[in-house]
This record gives sequence, C-alpha cells and structure tokens, in this order.
Amino acid sequence: MKRLLFAALIFLSFSVARAQSADDDQKWSSLISSLEAEDWPTANKLSQSLLNSIPQADINGNRAAALRYMYILSESGLMDLGTVTKPEALKKVIGFVGKPILLPGHPVSVKQAFNSITSASNGTDTLFVTASNRKATSIFAFEYIVLKNKWTEADLNANNGKVWRLGGILKSISVEGNMFKRFKLLIDEGTAEEQQQ
Repeated sequence: MKRLLFAALIFLSFSVARAQSADDDQKWSSLISSLEAEDWPTANKLSQSLLNSIPQADINGNRAAALRYMYILSESGLMDLGTVTKPEALKKVIGFVGKPILLPGHPVSVKQAFNSITSASNGTDTLFVTASNRKATSIFAFEYIVLKNKWTEADLNANNGKVWRLGGILKSISVEGNMFKRFKLLIDEGTAEEQQQ
C-alpha cells in the first residue's frame, strides 16, 4: 500500500514538473526506492539534493512541497535510528515553516490507524495522520491538517477507505518524545484531493 501511495505522489511530481534531466529522473527513482526500503540516510540525501535543484520560480510548487515532506520523513527516520539528535533534526527542517508541504496519499479511516487520515480528537475540523514505518513500530510524525474547506463527520464517513492526498502550508513543526522521537506538524490552509486507486 505504501508503495502505491509513494508512486501516486511521484506521478504527481512528474506530471507537474517541467523538463527534467536524466540525472534528476534517476535521483527520483532512487529516492522512491529508498523511502520504500526505509533507507533513511539515502532518502535524506536524495530528497535534499532534489529540493536544492528546484528552480526558485518553482519553490512553492507541488514538487518542492512533496520533497519537503520526504525530507522531513527521512529526517525523522534518522532521528529514530539515533543518527541525529532532536535539536539537529529540528534545525534542518524549521526553515520549511510557512512553505507548502504535500503529503503522500493515505486512506481515510473512521477509526484511529497508522498511516491513515482520521479526525483529530477535537472533531473533523482538523484531520490527523500518524505517519509510521511499514511495520508500525516507529512513529515518525503526528500530522494535524486544518482544511480550508472543512470536512464534516458525514464527509469522513463517506470517504472511509478512499485514498486522499492532503497538503497545505506548514504552520509549525516541533519534535516530541524522548524514547520515541517524532515530529509534530501543524498544516494550515489545507487542501484535499482524492486519489484514484
């Protein structure tokens, strides 16, 4: 399932991209493989390299927004491995605050579940994703998304099981936890787009 979600995100990235070099194509392919394999050091380097190669004119586009999320995820993976400390990880991503971010597609669930879109504890005004590894043994981020066009409880129920991709402006990012370190993302002006399965 996670492979499908990353593949959908990459398809979006390629569909909005202008002409890319063969080198960038290879980096994208390697980045997706690294994320799927949970090879955080490689994913971290590749996502940073690709993000740095985005032209200034496209820095607020979907490719950059997706790469920011991939970089955050890989940085959290490095934190989980103990490769970077909480202050080091936060320092590397704090500059993303105020910029667009685009999450991979997740299924909607009316029950709390890992790697799924659910409602936060305060109702459907805020959607919530617990981003974890494939085995759900490590939590990488708690993601809170406040949609511009709010969902109701009926919307949540009607979309149960469907895959949606959320995005918006990263309002804040912090690090939580001591034994199990993870990011907390607050995303404002949220957008939601249903993905074809």
